[in-house]
Amino acid sequence: MKNGFAIVNRDLRPARRITNPLALIQAPSKADKDRVMGRFLSALDSIANGSHPGAEEWRDLSDSINTVETLALHFRKLVPAEVMPPVNRAIEGMVQASRRFKAGQGMRFDAAGLHALREVVDIYGQCLDGFTAHEMAQAHAETQRRVNVLLHDKNRRADVVEL
Repeated sequence: MKNGFAIVNRDLRPARRITNPLALIQAPSKADKDRVMGRFLSALDSIANGSHPGAEEWRDLSDSINTVETLALHFRKLVPAEVMPPVNRAIEGMVQASRRFKAGQGMRFDAAGLHALREVVDIYGQCLDGFTAHEMAQAHAETQRRVNVLLHDKNRRADVVEL
């Protein structure tokens, strides 16, 4: 401190401290699994039964797709050759549903898109059973970071859909 002024480095952030080291190896609680899968399955049911899904259902399904993609491509926790085909089909199904919705039609999925969404939700459920709560939280945080980058990109790609 010189002349009453302190030099502050704005790039330095306080380090996160783990207060419970066991949290790194604990599985997600059954209540958390049921809550998350309930949301995903409810959104999937809403779309499959032809009722008009809202933005929350859309976001829930997008979260499942994006998180599985993060786990496969960025964290290498899943085998991309096995996981990415249904993820890519689900993304294409959502892009097509978005186009139909923006054209004034209902937000409907074709059979292939709906099947791919079901596969991705099943994969997500397997991830909840196989990964720790910490690993899933990291995947969610990285997914949100990636989504924020895409949403703020001035040259947005055609397959990035926002509702």
